[in-house]
Amino acid sequence: MSALILVLGIVLISSPAQAETETWKTLNTAGMLAYKERDFALAKEMFHRALNVLEGSTDLDSRTATTLNNLGATHEALGEYEQAELRYRHALTMIETIQGAEHPDVVVGLNNLASLYFSQQAFEKAEPLWQRGLSISEKFLGDAHPHLIQPLLTLGLVTQVQKEFDRAESYYLRAIEIGKRALGTNHPSLISLYERYASFLRQAGRDEDALAVDHQIETIRDANQRPSPPE
Repeated sequence: MSALILVLGIVLISSPAQAETETWKTLNTAGMLAYKERDFALAKEMFHRALNVLEGSTDLDSRTATTLNNLGATHEALGEYEQAELRYRHALTMIETIQGAEHPDVVVGLNNLASLYFSQQAFEKAEPLWQRGLSISEKFLGDAHPHLIQPLLTLGLVTQVQKEFDRAESYYLRAIEIGKRALGTNHPSLISLYERYASFLRQAGRDEDALAVDHQIETIRDANQRPSPPE
C-alpha cells in the first residue's frame, strides 16, 4: 500500500510558481526518494519539514493531505503504528473535506488505513473501510469493471480470515465473474483468480469443490497451450 500512497502524493501535487511551493515540492520529493531507498528516518524528517512549510495556512490544501499520507506510510514502515493511524486519519478527513466523501481520491486514503489495520490483525476495522472504498469505485466505474477485481479479492481475504466463509465466497466468485466477462472464459489471467478461490475452498474444508476448481484451472492451461488456428 505504501507505493499507492507515494503515487497519490505525485497526483495531488499542484505546481504554482511561488517559492514556498517549490520548497514544499523539494522536501516532499526528497522524502519520497528516501522512502523508496528505505531510509525511513530521513523520509520522516523530510516529510515533517514539508509539513512545516505549509503550517499557518488557513486554507485546506491538498499538499497537506499528500504529505500526511506520505508521513503516515513512513511511520508505518518504522513500526510507529499509532502515529501512522493518526496521520492516515487526518489525511483522509482532509481529502474528504476538499474533494468530497465520494471522490475517487478518498479510496486511496481508505485503503491506506485499512491496510494498516489489516497488518495489525484488526480485521473488523479494516473490512468496513475496504467495503466503503469498493462502493465508491462502483459508483464511478459501474459494478462490472475489471478494476473492481482487486478490491473484491481483498474483501474476500479479510472476510476469509474472519471465517466469514459465505461472504468471502461471494467476493471471490464476483471477482471471477468480472474477469470472465472482461477477458473471456479461458484467459490465462483467470488462473490466479481460480487459484485464490481453490485455496479458500480448501481452508473452508471443501476439498471436493476445490478439486473441481483445479480442473477448471487445467482446462484454461490446456486451452492456452493449443496452437492457434491458421488464419
